[in-house]
Amino acid sequence: MIAGLLQLRIVLLLSTPLLLFAGFLILNLIFPLPPVQRTHSVTVTDANGKLLHAFLTADHKWRIQAQSGEITPDLQKTIIFKEDKYFYYHPGVNPVAIARAAFNNLRKGRRTSGASTINMQLARLLEPAPRTIPNKIKEMFRAMQLEWHFSKAEILQMYFNLLPYGGNIEGVKSASLIYFGEEPEALSLAQVVMLTVIPNNPNQLRPGANPTLLTEWRNHWLKEMKGKGLFSDEEIEDAISEPFSVNRYEIPRETPHLAYRLRKNAVNHEVSTCIQPVMQHKVETLAANYVRRLRSFQIGNLAVLVVNNRTMEAEAYVGSAGFHEDFWLGQVDGVTALRSPGSALKPLLYALAFDRGLVTPKMVITDVPVNFSGYRPENYDETYRGKVTVEQALALSLNVPAVELLEQLGSSDFTKSLSAAGFKWIGRNQKKLGLSVILGGCGTTLEELTALYASFANGGNYSPVRYIRTTDTLTVDSVFSAGAAYMITNILTQLKRPDLPNQYQMAANLPNIAWKTGTSYGRRDGWAIGYNRNYTVGVWTGNFPGNGVAELNGAEFAVPLLFNVFNAIQDVSADKWFAPPAELDFRIVCSESGLPADTFCHNRVMDYFLPGISPSQKCNHLQKHFVNQNETMSYCRNCMPEAGYKEVLFPYYPPALISWYNEMQIPYKAVPGHNPDCPAVKSANAPFITSLTDGAEYLLIKGRKQQLMLSCNTENGVSKVYWYLNDKFYKAAKPGEKLFFIPEPGQYKISCTDDSGRNSNIWIRVSFI
Repeated sequence: MIAGLLQLRIVLLLSTPLLLFAGFLILNLIFPLPPVQRTHSVTVTDANGKLLHAFLTADHKWRIQAQSGEITPDLQKTIIFKEDKYFYYHPGVNPVAIARAAFNNLRKGRRTSGASTINMQLARLLEPAPRTIPNKIKEMFRAMQLEWHFSKAEILQMYFNLLPYGGNIEGVKSASLIYFGEEPEALSLAQVVMLTVIPNNPNQLRPGANPTLLTEWRNHWLKEMKGKGLFSDEEIEDAISEPFSVNRYEIPRETPHLAYRLRKNAVNHEVSTCIQPVMQHKVETLAANYVRRLRSFQIGNLAVLVVNNRTMEAEAYVGSAGFHEDFWLGQVDGVTALRSPGSALKPLLYALAFDRGLVTPKMVITDVPVNFSGYRPENYDETYRGKVTVEQALALSLNVPAVELLEQLGSSDFTKSLSAAGFKWIGRNQKKLGLSVILGGCGTTLEELTALYASFANGGNYSPVRYIRTTDTLTVDSVFSAGAAYMITNILTQLKRPDLPNQYQMAANLPNIAWKTGTSYGRRDGWAIGYNRNYTVGVWTGNFPGNGVAELNGAEFAVPLLFNVFNAIQDVSADKWFAPPAELDFRIVCSESGLPADTFCHNRVMDYFLPGISPSQKCNHLQKHFVNQNETMSYCRNCMPEAGYKEVLFPYYPPALISWYNEMQIPYKAVPGHNPDCPAVKSANAPFITSLTDGAEYLLIKGRKQQLMLSCNTENGVSKVYWYLNDKFYKAAKPGEKLFFIPEPGQYKISCTDDSGRNSNIWIRVSFI
């Protein structure tokens, strides 16, 4: 009998823990642990992992998540010593501590000690509730659930991230930053102990509320730790004697534009950016100082983006001169704001033209007024230069040659290339864009332009700018060839240019860079983008509301800051330049045309070209003509006499250039007028009517007697043209001479015939309003 009772007791003793465990598992299924993840403050860190910016949570708390590596051994030791010495040994609740607390409380008739473990405290922080016996039992159950589902390290991390520190401050990292201005890893022992003391009574013990009381509690626990040998006597004495500041520090709010932009990309409440803090500080300081000069001209703001060409990571990002400057609309992000690029897209046009085989750098083109079906662009300085090389046209940022080249290339091909290079607005509006796109008739951003210029540094390969650190492979799209990229870089490296600021002293110490400016219509935007092997820097200046300033241009107001940034981020001694790619070669060309020299070419220069792609025809700047002995009349093979003629080389001039020479009264060697008795009538090279647009409708104001102009371009050798209105002779004129007539409403056929019988016609409509 006794033996049986003994056996029963042994079975009950052994089975009780198993029954309790089974009961826990059943209750765990019936009452599962609710989600333990709290919403933490989104944090933005730099490339070194240091906090740049943090945001309040949706419930307006500073609850910044501390990662396991940020919870130092000192923090762990002190909190475990103070709150739960047996944390690593109990299953979430401490039965011995519960029994001891119950005995003491019953013996004294009041609550004198607690038995809450760290698990139980964490359960209460996750599910706040009044301190009642049923809630206490629930806490114990949740504490064991936490132990079942999470490791000790995970429980400790969650606990540290939810500890209350007064007001809207939760978590040890938030408290560390706000109360001490330091990350948790940088805290002293005295500060560590204070962070373990404050949660016991946050409103009374937080720094600033009652410094004396906080100091007393800190020193009390330091002495307790000394008695238990938790730290050395020297460490304890230093901590006791350490004063502390009661100042409240501001949470870092650096790079605000980038932080707000990337906030939605947070992973586990954190955004790890590519920002290099030293470079960011340099660029921000330069921008803050430089904007003072701008504002003396009523130019209110600027933006700067610095990209590492090898990684395409944005290492510095300044969205405006001051985020909190409401008067200047400082919260607008100038890096992503849609603006007109002015002439900043021209390098891509010339690169595509090189790849298409339309031109080479030394090829001679014309810079004269041209009517592109009603569109008449003008150069920035409102002057024309006649004959220029392609590299001069780009270096001088001439508008008319660029529009003429775009017409040859095709605006649709150009906008497709821009779309492929990440220009989103242009990609969405390709079908609406025409020739004006090359002069800024479109919307772009500083980010897009900077990425485009980085593709020149990367041999024609485009990659989008990276703002978040990642190990993903960089996506690369080829927009133009490495040879075209090198030729553009070679042109943009020239420093003897009109867009070099007047008397800009720092150019002497400037690292070798290729750069281009842009000024939008109405002088609303001033751009400067430059690059070398290592970095591409984009600078925008202007006013966010879009109001223009008469003095604003990229050369005078954006380039100085561009130079300042390059001087700050890279030493001249570290400067290495680009080498010509294998696909690029050079040849000797005639300086008069930029084409391979013929026997009559005496002035020759070296020019880069793409073998098999670049123009290969021989120079034609001189052409043979048959003339009489006095060189007063020219012949063709149809009217050439049997004797009394000779061959003479005359310069070849495009009709538009001849017209401009005549208008500007610039002398040139003209081919004598053609034999008036010639029986042949040529159809090629007929006069080109430039003053009116074929198929256009002209609206005139009734009663004003407004006139329409007649003018044309002709080839060299034409001495007279004849104008007809609706097949009725109107007047004769010299090539390039301007005539005017007063039209009546209705349809008009405009005809122009030269002295060789070549004719061209256009049709227009005139309406009155």
